Amino acid sequence: MARASNYPGEMTSPRRASVVGFVVVLGLVLAITLSPTPVDQGRGAWVAAVLSVLHRIGVSESFGYSQLETVSNIVMFIPLGVVLALALPPARRWIGFVVLPLLSALIECAQFVLLPRRYSSFGDVVANSIGGWIGVSLVIVIAEFVAEGRQRE
Repeated sequence: MARASNYPGEMTSPRRASVVGFVVVLGLVLAITLSPTPVDQGRGAWVAAVLSVLHRIGVSESFGYSQLETVSNIVMFIPLGVVLALALPPARRWIGFVVLPLLSALIECAQFVLLPRRYSSFGDVVANSIGGWIGVSLVIVIAEFVAEGRQRE
């Protein structure tokens, strides 16, 4: 029996591309987070330059390295949330709200157990989760707007 072409779980070309995108972005996130050396090691001048630019454009002087690291963790997980949500059938996108914090917790546990030069923290899990949730939420909200627009036509 043939399925309708708009079956929600159907693996369309865009969804296949999203699965590939998820694997690529996940690989990048894992390479960054599971590298034996801290990402910022040897990059102090670069971090100082970024903070200097931020302060010059109006970001408060109280915004320092710790805040930059938190924002970076959030930003790193936004694309992961986007491609995960796009890879999932629309009715299953909620899974990203569960999977991404679990993934982040696993990464932090791996850092703690396997990478003595890395620092694992619950704060990183929270920041990564927020980033992933933003990415998933963007896809859900945009898909809803697109669907509403199609219904009006």
